[in-house]
Amino acid sequence: MVKNRNIVLQIVLSIVTCGIYGIYWYYKMGKTLKVAGDKNGVAVDDNAVLYLILGLFGLGIVAYCIMQSDLNKMADVQA
Repeated sequence: MVKNRNIVLQIVLSIVTCGIYGIYWYYKMGKTLKVAGDKNGVAVDDNAVLYLILGLFGLGIVAYCIMQSDLNKMADVQA
């Protein structure tokens, strides 16, 4: 399962780094979801670069939707 991340720390780091940490977070979450999918036996694509590009162009909400879809796949397998 994906580790629980401290959202307050993420917000503070994004503000302090003028959004650079937020873009890094998109990439890191893509890698984390891939590892979690492999660990749980779910075919999850490595969308880290896609999330990074979407974050750079201000389409983070789309990245969040794709992340949620991947999380739903993992939840369906475990249910």
